[in-house]
Amino acid sequence: MKKQISLVAVIVMMVVSSTLFAQSNKNVISTLAKSIRSHKSIEVSFTYRASDMEEAKEGKAYFQDGSYKVIFDDQQTISDGKTLWHYLVEDEEVMVGNASDDDNPFKILDQLERDSSGITPTLDSKGNLKSVEIEVEEGSKITLNIVEMKFDQDYPEAFFTFDEKAYPNVEVIDMR
Repeated sequence: MKKQISLVAVIVMMVVSSTLFAQSNKNVISTLAKSIRSHKSIEVSFTYRASDMEEAKEGKAYFQDGSYKVIFDDQQTISDGKTLWHYLVEDEEVMVGNASDDDNPFKILDQLERDSSGITPTLDSKGNLKSVEIEVEEGSKITLNIVEMKFDQDYPEAFFTFDEKAYPNVEVIDMR
């Protein structure tokens, strides 16, 4: 779960492709954070690869007003800012807990602005953010590459909740 939370933090950091040129990591992150906060909502398609994975995964993430949803083929993490759902598709179970600042990507972004060690952004030839590598537990690394981004879309509140009725065979594990 900790790796998933780190992934969400990196996705939040990546979602803006700004002209950054040769700034320090701290300046890059501060620039990204400012730009991220200026948008009503953000949608990003990406590829994700951890150093212990043989193949990259594709994913999609949505952020709006403190709510977020991160989707992979095998799992989803959804939060409306109050409740956190972690849905494991293959296991047909969803773990429900209280959302906290520890798993809120917007709060994690604040932390990253204060301490950007272990984060390496990669820029393209025009100086735009292309990918981010972050060191997580015990030297493991996660690399994310941006595929596509959309800004300022309108998502209904229900988009950032897990609809148990739509998944009648899923076991709900309420950990609140």
